[in-house]
Amino acid sequence: MPEGKRRPSSSQPSSRPPSLPRTRPARVIDPAAKRAAVLDAGERLFAAGGFAATTMADIAAAAGVAVGTLYRFFPDKASLLAALHARLEDRFIGAMTRGWRAADDPREAFAPMIEALFDEAERARAAMPLYAMTRDSVSAAEFTPGARMIAAIGALYKEGCARGAYHRHEPRIAAAIAHGMVDGAMRAWMTEPETRAAVGAALNMLFVRAFAKPAPGP
Repeated sequence: MPEGKRRPSSSQPSSRPPSLPRTRPARVIDPAAKRAAVLDAGERLFAAGGFAATTMADIAAAAGVAVGTLYRFFPDKASLLAALHARLEDRFIGAMTRGWRAADDPREAFAPMIEALFDEAERARAAMPLYAMTRDSVSAAEFTPGARMIAAIGALYKEGCARGAYHRHEPRIAAAIAHGMVDGAMRAWMTEPETRAAVGAALNMLFVRAFAKPAPGP
């Protein structure tokens, strides 16, 4: 080696920064979004193929989740169906409440409430078979179809009574009767969609006669 030139020492620090271990980007896991995807998939598949023919594996595949993930949310098909029924009821409760509160006088709240319920049923038409499916496939010990709706009707009824607009009956019984009237009207309309206006008018008349006090005179 020529004089004056020195071989670089292997012990000299390198000018390049040390390489860091490669790590995968953190995976964002949103359990609420996964549960919603499972519910959406279950609603579609149950409505299209029926409860008995639809498997948990089918639902997991349609939702894009692992079967084990599905079972962490719902231990069986019956619990998933009950959750779907509750979600549908919540949609109807929201529509009913918005319609009822659209009127200043509770005596006049029945018509907008009925319209709001029918509008929501139009949007949820594909999922409506789940109502009958729940009655047939989920035991009453696990879930009582209609209980949430009846409770919501009862709350509005008691508010109307407190404002002096409705006759006073036992709230739970009055709400159960009102729920039965709505359920029967919906069935009639779903069977014959062209009868919506007539069914709505008849239901409004029945509500007014059964519950509303006469408006005070001038």
